Amino acid sequence: MNSILTPPTATPLLPLCDANGDLLREAIGWSPRPRVQCALPGHFGRRKRWNHWCITTPGWMLSLTVADLDYLSYGAAYFLDMSSGEAVAHTQLRALGRGCELPDTPLASHAFCHPRLQLRADAQPGRLRLIVQAPDIGGQALNVALDIQRPAHLDSVNLVVPFEGKGFHATSRHLGLPTAGSVQLGNRQYTCEAGQSFASLDFGRGIWPFHSNWTRAAFAAPGGVAGNFGSGWTDASGLSENALWFGGNLMHLESAIRLEQAPHGPLAPWQLSTDDGRVDLEFTPRQHHLARPSFGPFHASTGQWFGHFDGVLRGPDDERVPVNRALGWLGHTDARW
Repeated sequence: MNSILTPPTATPLLPLCDANGDLLREAIGWSPRPRVQCALPGHFGRRKRWNHWCITTPGWMLSLTVADLDYLSYGAAYFLDMSSGEAVAHTQLRALGRGCELPDTPLASHAFCHPRLQLRADAQPGRLRLIVQAPDIGGQALNVALDIQRPAHLDSVNLVVPFEGKGFHATSRHLGLPTAGSVQLGNRQYTCEAGQSFASLDFGRGIWPFHSNWTRAAFAAPGGVAGNFGSGWTDASGLSENALWFGGNLMHLESAIRLEQAPHGPLAPWQLSTDDGRVDLEFTPRQHHLARPSFGPFHASTGQWFGHFDGVLRGPDDERVPVNRALGWLGHTDARW
């Protein structure tokens, strides 16, 4: 049943695993606030941890990733000028997770440190300071200084899904976080537009199979309207990460989402819909970015499209909520890791 949720009373976090690294049954499921502590003992080589940020503004978009895959750590930055279409990207790998600081809870500080790419997210009560420095990204220096608000009333999608065998994944998706600050790329400065600049966080911790794939889409718009949609990794579980926000209030969708791209090239539009009519959207890409970090026989190939969403959502009282050029992205990952 779809429902608008109110913030629950704070409770101690549950452990995700036992001392052997096996998933605890009571951790499985979803909630509107983080409820599990995601330490991952054992399973060396199968543990996958990441924090992915995406910042959307009317003039530019920024994607940042910090990941620890056990045998390597991974930092990445991608910046897109929405007006000119210019895009720059930089990826840095380090062996055995070196330089990577990732916590076991989604609201804590985290970092990636390398001479060619430094990313630090410093968590403070109700906010986070995001600093990025890259001396050479597309032949230019990149310096990012952003203040991201974390309103106390804002719910998030928190989900723990078991896989076949002993695998599992825990995620915490935070969308529509108001953002201020600036990006300096070479001699150009880009600022956040008040009331129209939002950050999202994808916090992921899990034990994954060697071959994996999934698709995810997300957007945020003024007025507290946002959406998070996914398929692939949850398909066999009976659980859903699909959710809508109206005025900042979260509506969890138990129905599956269809994400289909017209077969007319990499920038063809995508259709997003549910059988119950809660979601009827078209995503129009502005730019496509392919990241494929590799280490020997391992790789994680992610195609990420940046653009805008248009269409209609159904609110908690079945009212029509129009979506007009809401900024967001869609990504598909195919991993051999």
